[in-house]
Amino acid sequence: MGFVGIIVVLAVLYWASFDRKSIDYKSIIYLFITEVVLLFLMLKTSLGNWILQGLSGSLNIITVSSSKGVNFVFGDLTNPGATSQFFLNVLLPLIFICAIIELLQYLRILPFIIKYVGKVLKKLFHIDEINAFTILSYPFVSNGVFVPFKDQMQTMSPNQLFTLAMYTMSNTTVTMIASYMHIIKSEYIIVALVLNLFSSIIVAKIVAPYDISEVHYEISTKSTNKKSLITRLMDSMNLGFKLAINISISIIGFVSLITFINIIFKSICGKTLTSIVGYICAPIAFLMGIDVHSIVSAGTVLATKAFTNIFVAINEINMHAVSLKTQAIVSVFLISFANLPNLGTTLGIMHTMVDEEHGEAIAKHALRLFLVATSVSIINGSLAGLFYSF
Repeated sequence: MGFVGIIVVLAVLYWASFDRKSIDYKSIIYLFITEVVLLFLMLKTSLGNWILQGLSGSLNIITVSSSKGVNFVFGDLTNPGATSQFFLNVLLPLIFICAIIELLQYLRILPFIIKYVGKVLKKLFHIDEINAFTILSYPFVSNGVFVPFKDQMQTMSPNQLFTLAMYTMSNTTVTMIASYMHIIKSEYIIVALVLNLFSSIIVAKIVAPYDISEVHYEISTKSTNKKSLITRLMDSMNLGFKLAINISISIIGFVSLITFINIIFKSICGKTLTSIVGYICAPIAFLMGIDVHSIVSAGTVLATKAFTNIFVAINEINMHAVSLKTQAIVSVFLISFANLPNLGTTLGIMHTMVDEEHGEAIAKHALRLFLVATSVSIINGSLAGLFYSF
């Protein structure tokens, strides 16, 4: 059924395309084949499994290291009635992750990787320099990825701007991955990151195609930050703490609001809003390949993530009560920023970076942007389900 779901999503994307005549089918097929082959190698070969487990172990080392610092400061702060210490175990490790990223930036390791992997992506998959830079850099620098080519954005076509906006919503950041590791298996996170890379390019080429031969921008990876290493590390750690606080505020607000609305719905019609939404989104879960017994709870997760965030959504399903295949599909689907709160953030960033005319060109297609970014997650979940089913 996952294959059917992919076909349905691709058909909808073709219908939603801004310019069907300019779609580069050859590169799309090439990208899709590469994506499937990589997924097969990772999940169905001994070498791929060894590499995947090694990467998962590396992520776990980061988790252990970050927990060490948190426990040193807050080791005696406990809440016996809670099933987990979410702020301590999930959010505060962001401080350490931000510091690691800044260190890799300072040592010029990340810029080196981004530059040369970007050249490979550009050559193999027929994308321009800015696309390659954005899709590789965004996980590390978030919305700051637009700064190096802010001036060029003023002359970009609407399709180019739409593509950039879509990349930011259909991917995630390394800082957030640190938090995901406490609620989702590391293996699923790595699979999702690989699929996000390829699926977002495929979807962009279908919905917002443009002639890359007319794009002649050059991206510089040289750092303009002249601060000392210690100062940069302190700044990045402060950023990590601010992220933890902001996410906490968001989760407290959304969980409380959803609980309030559920109580109202329960008293009026006997069912909570989340259960109703679960039934509405169940067909999407079914198309992705989730078994019939789990499609309602999975549908609730999909909808909750779309309207709030991954942390609120994951509480809507008991991963231990569903099959391995369903776990994989739901987990891979969740690893992205494709939700309404981030849609607002993305539109705000785009308006800041470009003039009013270009900003409006993206804003008027806000709903399409949200649906397109979500379609990347659906394709990823469907592919994961196909490979975890045998």
